[in-house]
Amino acid sequence: MKQPLFAAAALLSLAFTSCGVIPTPAVPIPDAEISLPPSSAVAGRVIYMKTDVLGGVSLPGVLQQVSITGTATYSSGGGNLSGATVFIRSSIDPMPAGCATTTLAPVLLCDPAGEVARQIGSVSLASGTASTFTLSGPELDAAAKAGHGYIGVLVTGGSSLFTDKLKLTGMEARAKF
Repeated sequence: MKQPLFAAAALLSLAFTSCGVIPTPAVPIPDAEISLPPSSAVAGRVIYMKTDVLGGVSLPGVLQQVSITGTATYSSGGGNLSGATVFIRSSIDPMPAGCATTTLAPVLLCDPAGEVARQIGSVSLASGTASTFTLSGPELDAAAKAGHGYIGVLVTGGSSLFTDKLKLTGMEARAKF
């Protein structure tokens, strides 16, 4: 009688101590493309695309430590972008304070000082070269639980021109239980 009780207690103990350790299967996320306005026109602002990359699919509240992996490819129309910091917002409507639209591209431009808590990673870039990335952080957890995620980038190296694009492909989301 003591062995089954001990085994049940050990399994229960393992289940509680494993919280945040057990990974979930990867969930594919649709590809995204950000049309980058010229760096000179955005004056160091975070550029958010107006497309919800999570598309309304939310994660259960018990999941945590969400991460997104994928490949970033910079297509240059003459720019020399070499790096970007990545951000996420769970909502862009109504327009957040410190943000504005531009007629140069279908994006939202936000003051980076107000976006610090939304930073979820960075990516190194070279024109035409695919670079892998991993994004994570509390704001990504919150966006995943809300079911909405708008990706933003802040140019940290080089500059972009009017026809430049940043493509995020092969993205997969993972979480831990």
